Amino acid sequence: MSMKKRISYILFLLVALIINQPTVNAQDDKYKDIIKPDGIKNKKYFVTLTGIGDVEVMKPINVNLGMSVSAGLRILYKPKIKAGKSSYSPKIVEREIYIKPTFGYIYRKRYNTAIFFIPELAYRHTLAKGVFLELNFDMGYMYTKMNAPTYERQADGSFKKVSFGFHNVVVGGKIMAGYDFSKKHKTFIAINFGPNIFYRFPNNNKWVRHIALEMGISYVFRKIKE
Repeated sequence: MSMKKRISYILFLLVALIINQPTVNAQDDKYKDIIKPDGIKNKKYFVTLTGIGDVEVMKPINVNLGMSVSAGLRILYKPKIKAGKSSYSPKIVEREIYIKPTFGYIYRKRYNTAIFFIPELAYRHTLAKGVFLELNFDMGYMYTKMNAPTYERQADGSFKKVSFGFHNVVVGGKIMAGYDFSKKHKTFIAINFGPNIFYRFPNNNKWVRHIALEMGISYVFRKIKE
């Protein structure tokens, strides 16, 4: 090959590379919003309505029904990226810690109805498909009010109807499993269920154990961070 042809060939390659460079950059930019090195960043919190069944393990077994409302406020988020079917569709596993202020009650007919406030601390591990497991640590306050007419004897020997109840400290925990539809779909709903074990004190200066079953539905707020 003559020197003239070699120079022409080299110039042709340089021009081709310059022309194709914007196309390569455009392809790279096309996926920059899909793949994020640190995982998909988002703001997330939720509100949950939960049905409670407080089980009294005695003969006969009795179930006292109740309800609670809680808010999940995320304080720590560490996503984990796993390989998907292609490099442009990674699987994101969510690892989160929440504070969940919870208000609720348990109704016990002809006995003590409980009203409680518990700021729960929860760790939630959500798989890429939306299935999650949650561990909760609970510590809060419970007031149990007597569900029957209560009278107090006065100094003059008469009786006066009074409101009577007990102040309790509550300590416990629960394991919840569920499915977060907002992880893969545009439905901002999640469901969960699981057992709850807690102790209240004092009751005749003793800790009293309670076993409850819970089932809840949440509205999930998600907002992608840029």
